[in-house]
Amino acid sequence: MLELIFKGVPVQRGSQDDQISYIASLTFSDIARLLTDGRLYVPNETNLPDLAQRKLNPVRVKAIAQYILETYPEGSTFFPPICLNVHPIPIYRDGTIALPYHEVTMRLTDGQHRCCAIRKALEQVQSENLSELPIVAKLEIGVLLYAGLPLDLERQAFRDQNLLAQRPGVSLSHLFDGRSPCVQIAKELMQRVPQFVDNVEVFENGLGPHNPKLLTLSTLVSATKSMFPNLKSKKNIDQLTTWAEAYWISVASILPKSPWVNKTKEERDRQRQESLVVSAVTFQALGLLAHDLYIEEVSGEHLSEWVVKLKKIDWRRENKFWIDRGVTQMGAQGNPIISNTRSTIDACHRVLREFTGIAELSEISK
Repeated sequence: MLELIFKGVPVQRGSQDDQISYIASLTFSDIARLLTDGRLYVPNETNLPDLAQRKLNPVRVKAIAQYILETYPEGSTFFPPICLNVHPIPIYRDGTIALPYHEVTMRLTDGQHRCCAIRKALEQVQSENLSELPIVAKLEIGVLLYAGLPLDLERQAFRDQNLLAQRPGVSLSHLFDGRSPCVQIAKELMQRVPQFVDNVEVFENGLGPHNPKLLTLSTLVSATKSMFPNLKSKKNIDQLTTWAEAYWISVASILPKSPWVNKTKEERDRQRQESLVVSAVTFQALGLLAHDLYIEEVSGEHLSEWVVKLKKIDWRRENKFWIDRGVTQMGAQGNPIISNTRSTIDACHRVLREFTGIAELSEISK
C-alpha cells in the first residue's frame, strides 16, 4: 500500500489516550501537489454540508505569495504552522507518521491562504525563474496534525484558532519590521528629530487622553510613505533619511510656541482638544507636503524657506477656516471634530500647499 510518510512527534492534546495531535512538516512542493490532487481539502464553500472554513480571499493569497518570493532568498519567510485534520487516524512509528495515500483526507482547519499562496509562488517561480524552483520547492512549513477529529470538533478548532489569535497593533508591527525602507526611515526619525525623541508611541494603536506622546509610530510611517510613496529599495536610504530629518526639524522650528515638545499628559490632552497642529491628519498632510517639496527638488538646506510660511496658519481647532476648508466638521455636541480619513488629509494638504506656495509652483511647472 502506498503511504504518505511524515517525520513528526506526538503531542498529548488532552487527558485521554486518544486525544493526540502530531507536529510535522511538509515541503512547499508537497503542499502544491496535495492541493492539486485533492488530498489537501479545504471545506470553504458555503453550500458544503461539511463547511468548516471561511471563503478564500484571492487578494490575500496574492499578497502572501509575494511575501514568500521577497523573503525566501534571505531565509526570512516566517510562517506559523498550518493545521490539518487527518482521516483516517495516522499510524505513528518511531518518529514517522504514516497515512494511506489513496485513502487519506487532510482537511485544512487553519492555513488555507498560506497553502494556496505557496502553490501560487511555486507557479510564479516556475514561469519566471525556473532555476530557483528546486530551492523554493524544498522549503518547509510546519504542520499541526489533528488525528480524526469529528466535524463538530474540527469547526471548534477553526473557531478557537482564529478567535483566540490577536494581531499586534500597527505601531508595534512597524517597530519590529526590519524590511520596509519607509518604516526604517521613520524609526530613524524617532531618534534624530529632537521633537520626536521619546515622543512617539510605539505600542498602542492610538493616543488616549492619558497618553502624553506627540504621535504614533503608525502615523509617522504613514507620513513617511506619503513623503516617498514609491520607495521599495533601501538604495540611497541614508540620503532620504537625512532629507526627511531636515524637513521635520524645519517644520518644528517655525511652529509658534514649540507645540511638538514633550509635555505632560494633561498638557497634551488639552493641546489635542484645542489645536490641529498635533493631529494625526496634520502629520500625514505634512508628509504629502514633503513629497511636493521633494519632487520639486528643494534641498534640505532650503526647506526652511518654504515651510516658514506655515507660521501664518491659525491651528486652533475652533477656527472656522478649517470647517470652510473641509478639514473639520461640527460634531453632535456642537464642537469641531476632525476625522482621520483620506478626504480630510487631502483637504489639509491643500491648505498647506496654498500657504507654502507649492500650488502656484506646480502650476508654473506645468
